[in-house]
Amino acid sequence: MSLRPLQMAVCALVGAVIGGATVYQIGPDPIQRALAAALSSFKQVTRSEAPVAPPPSQKERQRAVAEQAQASALRDEQARQLRADQQKASGGAGSAALEAAAHKERAWTRFYKRPSQCEGNPTAEAMTECANHYIRSKRQFDEAYAAGKR
Repeated sequence: MSLRPLQMAVCALVGAVIGGATVYQIGPDPIQRALAAALSSFKQVTRSEAPVAPPPSQKERQRAVAEQAQASALRDEQARQLRADQQKASGGAGSAALEAAAHKERAWTRFYKRPSQCEGNPTAEAMTECANHYIRSKRQFDEAYAAGKR
């Protein structure tokens, strides 16, 4: 009965010798190359996965809407100032056309209200729908303005 552990030890020793001879025969280079390739693949996979940003909070969305409104008001003021400067430079020539264009722009600003799903960072499908909504609204406004309704 004491022969069994001795047989197992000899088998383990023979296996180790055969494994060592195989590694010696193949050489360390293929094994190291395989490990290096696996490591570089792992690094590429972990680098390519960018962290996903959490969706904006309600406060962040409200702040973005407020900033957009402020930027729009600033653009309107700059456009008004530019028209006033142009009117002064031209000596009043063409002021009726400038005033009509400004009146139409103010009417459009009052008329068009961007849908809430178009705020922030909409998906591609939502962006297409937002663009279509804008185009339909602009056409409707132009028809109504030309008819004298606005």
